[in-house]
Amino acid sequence: MTDATPTTGADDQARPTVKHATWDQARAAAHAAASPLPEQWLPLAETIGETLARPVTAQTPLPHYSSSAMDGWAVSGQGPWSIVVPERAEEDPRLTWARTGDEPVTRVTSLSEGQATAIVTGGLVPEGATAVLRSEWGTENDGQLSVNDDAAPGAPQPGDHIRPAGEEAAVGDVLLAPGARLNPAHIAFAAVTGQDMLPVQRRPRVTLLLTGDEVDESGLPEPGRVRDAFGPQLPQFVHLLGGQVDAVHRVGDDLEVLTERLTVPVTGADSVLDSRAQLIITTGGTGGSSADHLRKALADSGAHLIVDELALRPGHPALLARMPDDGPFVLGLPGNPLAAMTALMLLGAPLLAAFGGAGLPPTVEVSVTRPVDAFKSVRLLPGLAATSAAALAHEAHPWARSTTPSAAPLAYAGSNMMRGFSQANVLLVIPQEGVPEGGTVVAVPLPWL
Repeated sequence: MTDATPTTGADDQARPTVKHATWDQARAAAHAAASPLPEQWLPLAETIGETLARPVTAQTPLPHYSSSAMDGWAVSGQGPWSIVVPERAEEDPRLTWARTGDEPVTRVTSLSEGQATAIVTGGLVPEGATAVLRSEWGTENDGQLSVNDDAAPGAPQPGDHIRPAGEEAAVGDVLLAPGARLNPAHIAFAAVTGQDMLPVQRRPRVTLLLTGDEVDESGLPEPGRVRDAFGPQLPQFVHLLGGQVDAVHRVGDDLEVLTERLTVPVTGADSVLDSRAQLIITTGGTGGSSADHLRKALADSGAHLIVDELALRPGHPALLARMPDDGPFVLGLPGNPLAAMTALMLLGAPLLAAFGGAGLPPTVEVSVTRPVDAFKSVRLLPGLAATSAAALAHEAHPWARSTTPSAAPLAYAGSNMMRGFSQANVLLVIPQEGVPEGGTVVAVPLPWL
């Protein structure tokens, strides 16, 4: 730690703090705070679930050679045909050497009218071949090939069972469009096109600071202690939202230790900044009790508050800040699990989307299947929509909407409760005055089905 008081970056100084943010103000402020990270190239096996950063185009025709769709014979013209056997490549210009394992083999690369050669599925079709006669339709006899009685009438027709070069894609065709969330089918396609690596949007690196002296990491806690609800799932939750957790630290309720974790230079042996995180997520310590130290630690370090509390329940003590000199963002989640998940969806999801170059995560209007009473503030309740969260996200676009989807507000929605959230696929924004049965509210889709 140095004696000099650090200052925040110019952009942060120009950005006013949003105090007691509404749900939509919180989302907008978090999304506006971050900028897209540069792309990175990853091996194919590491790209499933990542977002493609630029288009992938065909560098060669696909397939890049004409191949056989059947085991049988490549033939030229009408039969019967003389069978060309690849035996003496050094003397016959129609034959070339290939290698399978350690054994050299030969193959026929060209045929003249009235000639045929054996071929397997996927094999290179020789130049001059006009069709492939499938194996069950041909009979060999004394070096001659003829069509047998099992063949279809007129077989083989020109082009039968030949997969032409370029049938699937021509050079320059866009094979995968930017913005695609890469799945196994994308990766298989990229592999057959000859790609070894793909350019993907870089995920922001995230460090977790899990605070609390009373937290047990396993088993059933004794009275006065609580089970850790964050460690087993928060890294995966962050990944679903577009981040990559590189480090997890557990910190007691100690101001000095917490401040050190946030501010020790990157040369420190155990600093959270050693991972060059773009985001630090803390759990607990966001309130104003004697055991809550995050706000003082941020103030002492010169951090700039972007969002200071939420004007809703659960999750109101949450905050979003940025460390000095364009340092990492700090997302302070409340200690109660549902409050933390609410804050992560309202502040963390938009921030991570902005890092990934994506727009503000979509919301959608839904009709509630039961009334919800008035409350002292806006509430975010777990809800179970009749449609999947993925479909709801699609329905967020007016042009795609057919009917208003319905959603059931779920019980057990206290800030310390996870029963309702464990059954949910949306968060319902319930206004302070409540909502009648059949009334419409905004829903925030959760990142799982």
